[in-house]
Amino acid sequence: MVVVQGNRNVTVSQLHSNFAEIQSELKRVLDGINSGRILESFDILSKVTDAVVVSCEALGLASELPVVETFHRDNFWRALNQCWLVALQNVSAARSDEDRLREEHIVHLQTSVVQWADALAKFGLVDYEMGFWETDIMDSLDSILKTQRSETTS
Repeated sequence: MVVVQGNRNVTVSQLHSNFAEIQSELKRVLDGINSGRILESFDILSKVTDAVVVSCEALGLASELPVVETFHRDNFWRALNQCWLVALQNVSAARSDEDRLREEHIVHLQTSVVQWADALAKFGLVDYEMGFWETDIMDSLDSILKTQRSETTS
């Protein structure tokens, strides 16, 4: 079966392969977080999120096509968002000072989150169950930044 996305033809098997690759990368992120490799994990998570945002239409995440429902888009978005939130909840688990998220990293992540949300807004995919949870992610980033700033001033 072929799904027509704009000028592109995407087969169901290509979609399965793409989603499997994304899921594999999200697992790498969580494994890295559990191992204390915080910076590396956020680098992977940022690249995955960027790829999802850039390829949102090609992945069928921005449409109501029946074939896309076989990929359970709501579960996909939930997994991506929860990966972000779990990773953010565990930033203090860095195995070394070099693996820590610093202020400049957090500010860069905040900028990226806003850019991703802006790109997804045209599809109505921001801050809803099926979409990118910009507010929750930004709240977590803000909290981490405030904590870091209060630690450096005390």
